[in-house]
Amino acid sequence: MNHDSMGACVPAGACRVLVVDDNVDSAQSMSLLLGLEGYQVDCAYDGEEALHAAARFSPQVVLLDLGLPRFSGYEVARRLRAEPWGDALLLVAVSGYGRERDRQAAREAGFDLHLTKPADPDEVLRVLAERGPLREAGRRASIVTTTAQPDAGGATPPAPMPDGLAQGPEGGPAPRCDAPGAGAARTG
Repeated sequence: MNHDSMGACVPAGACRVLVVDDNVDSAQSMSLLLGLEGYQVDCAYDGEEALHAAARFSPQVVLLDLGLPRFSGYEVARRLRAEPWGDALLLVAVSGYGRERDRQAAREAGFDLHLTKPADPDEVLRVLAERGPLREAGRRASIVTTTAQPDAGGATPPAPMPDGLAQGPEGGPAPRCDAPGAGAARTG
């Protein structure tokens, strides 16, 4: 894939990406795409394997499915964040679980972003190219989310996005993160 046809940015520096998905074809396809774009990529196919791979590979970004065997993606995210190096990771949920309650659970588990499957390859590449500002936005969102008070209807106000990043209708990043019909229940 060339950068002109995809409109993607060239990766800035060497970036290690861990792709975690129990759908082996999906994980390998994403790994191939990212490898062709210049990223260093490793794969894991369940939650336990993801934790071992992260300790061994030291990724800077983890693209993590939520519905995994052994440990859910939520549990993997919590465990990764608990590691001494876990705060520096950009954790991106890439899942068919796309309802607002799934997104909220992802935020609470420590994810920075939530992309709903099937993830647009251009969007994944944009996320990787903008990983520094997105991680900083995730840090601020975590702080705001844990301190924000629910409104009268019980909903927590969305965290503000940093300058230059669009905010989606549910308080997350730009709406391109969702496939059409993402509000419907999907599997993992």
